[in-house]
Amino acid sequence: MEDMYTLVKDFFSHDMDLDDLFDSEAIIWIDWREDDEDVVRYFNDMVDEPIDIQTASNGKPYGDDIVLQKGNKELLIPYGDEKNRDVTIKYFNEFVKPDYEVRWFTESLGNDTLGFTVLSGAEWAKLNDEFGVDTVRYYFEPINLKSNMFNLDMDEVFALLALRENSEGVNTDFSVQLDWITIINKEKALTEQKEKGQIDLKQYMVAKQELQQIKDEFIATHGEME
Repeated sequence: MEDMYTLVKDFFSHDMDLDDLFDSEAIIWIDWREDDEDVVRYFNDMVDEPIDIQTASNGKPYGDDIVLQKGNKELLIPYGDEKNRDVTIKYFNEFVKPDYEVRWFTESLGNDTLGFTVLSGAEWAKLNDEFGVDTVRYYFEPINLKSNMFNLDMDEVFALLALRENSEGVNTDFSVQLDWITIINKEKALTEQKEKGQIDLKQYMVAKQELQQIKDEFIATHGEME
């Protein structure tokens, strides 16, 4: 794990440029078509004490479920109706925390293949202390159970890319940017519903007022994002 930490630290220390970081062993590249068991194994290779990986038959079309186990701790990844890269990544991350943490390398945003990095919780904390939480998470976004990575739609991806390109002076917290884009998309959808006659004027005005209140509260908390 020390080598991975050193590579990431070298990038933040300007001893390595972004292109070299892309090509380094610090980044685990996962294709959206990747087998979920392989995804777990890629991450597992990055921890000092690998997680035991089992499978459990469930009779569902997508095949066996994945079970993570370490000592007395066990987790059957809850896929629902289909296996999903985001679900696999999020629940593996939850399982290994706080000892380790998977983060999304957000410079890979917009590609079919996304990058991830696994460091110990202590190593992420050291990076935060030395280079600042905002700087670290601009490139390496923390993952939680609500995160969307492969599941982002293209409108969200393009909007996020635009925000990142023009991020000077705005909040660079990826999850905050995504919340803002969600509000903007809801505004567009509401306008389309009105124009297509799917809702009447009264319904439109009520929904618009509620959405404006959410938008105002967001701006009051995080500032303008445009």
